[in-house]
Amino acid sequence: MPTEPRHGIAYEEVGDNHYAVIVPRGIDLTKPAPVILYLHGRGESGTDGVRQLFIGLPHAMIDKSELWPFIVIAPQKPTMESEWFDQREWLDKVLAEVEDTYALDPERRYISGLSQGGRGTFRLAGRLAWKFAAAAPVCGWVDPEEAVESLKEVPTWAFHGDADNVVHFSGTTAPIAALEAAGVETKMTIYPGVGHNSWDQAYREPELPKWLLKHKRS
Repeated sequence: MPTEPRHGIAYEEVGDNHYAVIVPRGIDLTKPAPVILYLHGRGESGTDGVRQLFIGLPHAMIDKSELWPFIVIAPQKPTMESEWFDQREWLDKVLAEVEDTYALDPERRYISGLSQGGRGTFRLAGRLAWKFAAAAPVCGWVDPEEAVESLKEVPTWAFHGDADNVVHFSGTTAPIAALEAAGVETKMTIYPGVGHNSWDQAYREPELPKWLLKHKRS
């Protein structure tokens, strides 16, 4: 059973897989709060339940929690080889469990992730039980046609480094161009000279949480 709602980090599991829920102290637990589903990268996969908190959004939140007035759901993908897309059924169970435990604002649900999680953000934004108000993939990749199918109703701000030798930055520029051509609200930040680790800069963009909160979806 999930722990009682509280500030801090709660460690939970659904089936054999683990997830964490981060609740900054500034969140009023009696009122519906904005929420982010955060998808980690390949290197944070596993079954320990905590490695997904070491980098990316959770780390940025710990450093500057006042900039991130969100409840964050951070599931852990069990293996490096598996894709987030293959975890759809389990992720829906996680979302349902968190929704039963915490007061969440259904109009302010967001999705973000880095590398494999950036790819997961591109592919899952329109394929989970929740309807997301905005998405923020970081150093991800996806076929442009699939991006349009998944994100056709989801404003998207994507980030990448142009010196990324793990995932070429065209993995972001191509789907964002397709989304823009399809009339989707988009933003794109390409960091000059930055390699695969564009997440440290992306999640420390002071405008990113503000941009997310500008978007609501009924």
